[in-house]
Amino acid sequence: MYPSSRFNCLWVAAFITVTPFTPYQFLIKAKQEICVSDKIVLLRRLIQTFPLDSLVHPVRQHMVDLLSGSNRYEEALLEYSKDHPETGSGDAIDFTLIDYLLKTGRYGDVLKATAAASGPIRDVIRDQKLMELRVQAMLAKGRYELARECVDDWLAKYEGDGIEGSRFEGDVRSVQFLRHHLLYLERTVGPKGKAIFAATVPDSLQHWSHRGAVPIYFFKLVPAHPAGQLYEPVLPGRHETEEYFQQMVDEMNRGFEYLSAGDFSLSFKGVDTLYVKQGDLDPAATGGHILTSRVFVHTIPELYRLSGEAFVMLVDYRAQSGGEAAYMGDGLIHISADKLQNLVMMHEVLHGLGATHKDWSTLENQGFQFDPDDRGLMTFERGEIKDLGLEEKNRSVLGWPQVTVVRFGGHPEIAAAKTEEQPTAFASTNL
Repeated sequence: MYPSSRFNCLWVAAFITVTPFTPYQFLIKAKQEICVSDKIVLLRRLIQTFPLDSLVHPVRQHMVDLLSGSNRYEEALLEYSKDHPETGSGDAIDFTLIDYLLKTGRYGDVLKATAAASGPIRDVIRDQKLMELRVQAMLAKGRYELARECVDDWLAKYEGDGIEGSRFEGDVRSVQFLRHHLLYLERTVGPKGKAIFAATVPDSLQHWSHRGAVPIYFFKLVPAHPAGQLYEPVLPGRHETEEYFQQMVDEMNRGFEYLSAGDFSLSFKGVDTLYVKQGDLDPAATGGHILTSRVFVHTIPELYRLSGEAFVMLVDYRAQSGGEAAYMGDGLIHISADKLQNLVMMHEVLHGLGATHKDWSTLENQGFQFDPDDRGLMTFERGEIKDLGLEEKNRSVLGWPQVTVVRFGGHPEIAAAKTEEQPTAFASTNL
């Protein structure tokens, strides 16, 4: 049994105001605290009390990692920029700082930092990262033409590196598809359009976390063939009816009612079929790049119209997509048919609401301790989601109450949880 959060906060407050500890003792105490906010308080006080100590720089990085891992990106940027004030250029580009600028919505600063950052030396991977950052910032500003021009500049420099069998064949191929998708947006919508949030740009639909009956649409993705719709290897379930998907939404709603105390729910709006050509939405396993795939799903007219207005579940029945699930931005979710499970779908919906993965592995390797009971739908265990609950950092983002974590998979914790606190008849057959 761990002490309550309120008790921890009072204890830490007393510790930092009364006890004359050394910097190293401050750090040890911060590592031992299991509450993340208490760790941050202790590390911040260490820096303020001993600003010239040699521990300050590594301690500040620990604090940045804790802030970022807790979805507190503005504070993480503020602290990180104290030791890293410049984005750099050439081989000294600070991609971490640029990523924080992107996550905090400073798109103009991202464009300024990446405008001439590559330097004179050719580097395919470095310059591709810079190009993708610029494209994301441009799309977040709704500037389709300028985003496409960024891709054109990269291809003009590196397209020749994508010859068949070369190391960069897959990278160049994916960027070529990215250009095709951006050009399609430019021609069908215009040089400017609605903001598109892709990849690491935070497009949180957090304002939906206290809204009922948020619309959710399902689209079955099946392979297309230039000569017609020919059968290729597909995953089971392609012919499931609307009743099947309605039932899945009902089951998710029982889980969300439990987690949000009735503040959030989904409303099933139908199911349709989309035919996908090779290269348009290639899974990572076949060399697809996530940015290319995320831009592609926004080019589909039905999805472009719904993006940012509803959740859309793209259920991929192509055999090559097996095992994949990814949030694509703006409420769009790509999920393989064999991952069409309650907890997995809820996990991706939570991404759309602003929740992020729980992963303290880097800090744990450096001796930091964390609450082992702080688990939920954003926590993975050997690549699987096994807990119906929500972590503290994500509850604070969504404004949802703390609930007893219900564990699935035949573990005794399910029976031990209070019956009245469990979601009624929440289906576990697919988990």
